[in-house]
Order: sequence, then C-alpha cells, then structure tokens
Amino acid sequence: MTNFLYKQLEVAKKGFVNLLFAPLCYICENELLFNERLICEDCFNRIGFIESPFCTKCGAPIGKKEGKCKHCEKTNFHFSYVRALGVFKSPLVEMIHLLKYNRKTHLSNRLGILLGNILLSDSRLNGADFIIPVPLHKTKLRERGYNQSLLLAEMVSSVSRKELCLDIVVRKKATISQTMLDYETRKKNLEDAFKIIAPEKIKKKSLIVIDDVFTTGTTLDEIAKTLIEAGAEEVYGLVLARAIGSANVK
Repeated sequence: MTNFLYKQLEVAKKGFVNLLFAPLCYICENELLFNERLICEDCFNRIGFIESPFCTKCGAPIGKKEGKCKHCEKTNFHFSYVRALGVFKSPLVEMIHLLKYNRKTHLSNRLGILLGNILLSDSRLNGADFIIPVPLHKTKLRERGYNQSLLLAEMVSSVSRKELCLDIVVRKKATISQTMLDYETRKKNLEDAFKIIAPEKIKKKSLIVIDDVFTTGTTLDEIAKTLIEAGAEEVYGLVLARAIGSANVK
C-alpha cells in the first residue's frame, strides 16, 4: 500500500510540473516531443513484448521450449488460450497503473491498437466471434468512473472489426482487490462473481475476453467457466501484461 501511495504522489507531482513547464514523459521524465502525449516513444519502445515461443495456454514467455509453462501444466483452466502484449515490468507496469488508477485513459488508444494488432496476427484469436471486456462491479465502476478493460476492448474492436459485446456478462459480486491475495484465495474470492445475461448469443461461439493483467489467471478462468457453462464453445484471453516470476503468485 505504501508503494502504491508513493506512485500516486509521483504521478501527481509530474502532472503539476507538466502544467508549469514543457510536458514531460510520465515514466522517464524526458521532455515530450510535439507529437507525443503522456508517454514518450522511447518508453513505448522499451516494452518487453512477448514473442514466440510462449506458453500455449497462458501466453507467458518460456524460452526455447514449446508447450505449456509450469503453472499451466498443473492447473486446469477453462479458457483455451491467452496472448499477452508484454511482460508485467517497467515501463508497461507504469502505463497500466496510469491507465487504471490515474485516469490517463488516453493510453488505452495506443495500448488497445497494439492488442488489436496481436489479434489480427494470431490465427486462433482472429477466428473468434466476439470481444468481451472483463466487467467491473457497479460499485467499482462508480468509484473509478470507467472500466479500463472496456476502453481497451473498444480499441481492439475498432482495429480488428470484431463485434464488441457488452450485453453478455456482468459482474454480480463486489469482490475485494486481488492484488495481495494468493492463488487459492483469489479463486475463492471470484467464485460465482459473474453472471451471463444473454446466453442465447454465445451458444457455440468463441469469445475473446480483454483484460489488463494476467497474474494467476483466476479472473479469466472464472469468466471462461461461466461463459462455457452458458454454452460458449471456446474462450480466449487477450491482455496487456503477463506477470511472471516473483509477480506471479502460485
């Protein structure tokens, strides 16, 4: 929590400085060029993009080995396949925090375009029928004012020309934050958290769920379970970041 508050203060300080002087990149603090906004091009180029080979289940980089990572080998997920833009480390961490907690919603445009390009280049994702954002509970939505997954999904839909569906799944349970929970507690926290409101639309359809971060996969798995039980054929995931190593709670 202390680290989170420190980051919030840093963002506020940078915003104040940008009001008084030439705008600076929110991550590296270098002066932005006239065509740059919030984040400089150098920081975008430093994103640790995940390239093949990656886990055929969760999308985590796995070096030279083909197949599943150790986490997926011992976990029975309901989703079929996940692709992630990059590893959950700087500068992608800061970008996600700015988007998710600091109302820098403009970042969803650039990041959503990058996700959309992944979809177009991936034959499995490109064959899906619909795009669905991970929904927020109405209480959380009132607090934050927007759903970052929806903002990303809107841009992915625009790039890929795939239908964005907002009338399929809702979050019926106001769960606590997953950030500090271990794997088993995350699973319990999310039990029966989602509800399908238009099951007839997803019968024998394949769906792509858009989210910001994949850590243990519990959120995506619970949504996938709910969708499949309602008649969906397959559920894929497309996320900004895959948390690995010490960031991935086993």
